[in-house]
Amino acid sequence: MLSKKIQVYYILVAVIVTAIVTYFILKSTAKATAMPVATSIAENPDNRDCNTNIIRLHKYKYVNSILYTEKECESGVYNGLKEQIAGYVLDQKNAGRLTDASIYIRVYDGHGEWICVNPDVEYHPASLLKLTVLFTFATMAEGNPKLMDEKVLFKQHDATLPTPAFPDKSLTPGNSYTIRELLKYLIVYSDNDALYLLCNYHDPKVYRKTYDDLGVRFQDDGRDKSGMKVKEYSTLLRVLYNGSYLSCASSEYALSLLAQSDFKQGIMQGIPQGVEVAHKFGEYYLGNSCELHEAGVVYGPKNNYIITVMTRGNDMKTLSAVLGDISKMVYDETNPATK
Repeated sequence: MLSKKIQVYYILVAVIVTAIVTYFILKSTAKATAMPVATSIAENPDNRDCNTNIIRLHKYKYVNSILYTEKECESGVYNGLKEQIAGYVLDQKNAGRLTDASIYIRVYDGHGEWICVNPDVEYHPASLLKLTVLFTFATMAEGNPKLMDEKVLFKQHDATLPTPAFPDKSLTPGNSYTIRELLKYLIVYSDNDALYLLCNYHDPKVYRKTYDDLGVRFQDDGRDKSGMKVKEYSTLLRVLYNGSYLSCASSEYALSLLAQSDFKQGIMQGIPQGVEVAHKFGEYYLGNSCELHEAGVVYGPKNNYIITVMTRGNDMKTLSAVLGDISKMVYDETNPATK
């Protein structure tokens, strides 16, 4: 009997010792496995505290849809790119080639990374605002699909409209055009006569509501008094890309028009041939000063991104070269060549 009790005692001791040894082995293994993960998190600059705001469209009674989400913090991932662009802008200003430049970039790489250079400078948006006219007619057409096929007579050119620095196709006096055709001239060729016709045909309440819905300042203070910041304008492209303001079909239609733009003297200079870009440019003169801006969605082979560049100086060709240089920096960083 005593022998059996001794055997049971040794068995219990063996079980307890085994359990203790197993515990310390598992604990040591878990710590070794966890350490690289903890180190990775500590080295990631974007794991700092950063609130994400949800921007909603308060347009309906029962639906409270999301327009977009917004990280309050700029991206640490693209901090090097921001420094590169900021340094380039400073060099151009010191050389007298540039008065001001502001740049907004949002990369759709799964994390919503964004950076902005000189965000507080205001510019005259000029023909960039033709996009809000497109928004207006797309909204109107959602309630009345036949609107796009209605025809409008174009009588003659408006001599008071400014002469563009980058002329393109324009309407022919005496011809009638459908709303759909006028919108193509408006966006693809940035034609001011098409803008004049459309602005006399649209619903001003819908036009104003576009600004109110998106939280963008209404530009109705006269030609030389309007002002907009680079990030503010980029909202228009963001909601198009998200399909969150217009219907997805209307957003697709709008972006398809932007993708047909044949303006090549801006950001397209920095993007490889064959890469699709949905973009709009705007030019503005006031005395000896001029402004050239461009905004677009770049559909890169690795990452899609929004780029908006607003510039001010005294020579349009110089500003167009600046747009191309900045565009190339952004493309090379967000879509590096595969080696």
